[in-house]
Amino acid sequence: MDPHEARDPRLIALAQTAFTVVLYLALIIASFGVLSLLTDTDVIDVESSLLLAPAMVAAAVVIVALRLVGAAIRLVQDRERGDLAVRIPLVASILTGFCALLGYIVIGGMLRAVALRNPEELVGFALHELLRPYSVTLGVWALIVHIAFVVMIGLGGDDPKRPLWPWEKS
Repeated sequence: MDPHEARDPRLIALAQTAFTVVLYLALIIASFGVLSLLTDTDVIDVESSLLLAPAMVAAAVVIVALRLVGAAIRLVQDRERGDLAVRIPLVASILTGFCALLGYIVIGGMLRAVALRNPEELVGFALHELLRPYSVTLGVWALIVHIAFVVMIGLGGDDPKRPLWPWEKS
C-alpha cells in the first residue's frame, strides 16, 4: 500500500484525537510536577487516598476526550460538505477548559465526601481545589489543546493523508 495514499478522514481524525488526548494527559502530568516543584506543595494537600488525584485527572481527561471527539466529528462533517475554512473555536475551547476544571474539582469533592462520609466535604474540597494552581493549569491546558487540535484538523484540508515516518519520506 502506498504510504502517500489518502485514507478515510474520519479515521485520521480519530487517530489525531487519540494522540491529542495522550498529549493532554502528558501536559497535565508534567505541569503538576513542575508546579509541585516550584511551589513546594503537593498536588493534593489534604489527607486522602492515593487514587484521588488520578481519578480527578482521569475525569478531566475523559471530558476533554469527549469534547475533542465532538469537535473532530463536526470538522470532518464540515469538510465533507466542502467547508474548508479554519475557524478558531474560542467559545468551544473555553467551554472545554471550564468543563475539564469542573469535572476535576467535582469528582475530587465527590470522592472525598464519600470517603469521609461527610456530604459537606464536597463543597469544601471543591472550593479548596478551585483556588489552587493545579486545577487552573489543568483547565488552561484543556483550552489550549482544544484550540490546537481544531487548527491541526482544520489545516489537514479536504484530503488528509496520514503522517509519514522520517524513513517513509522521499
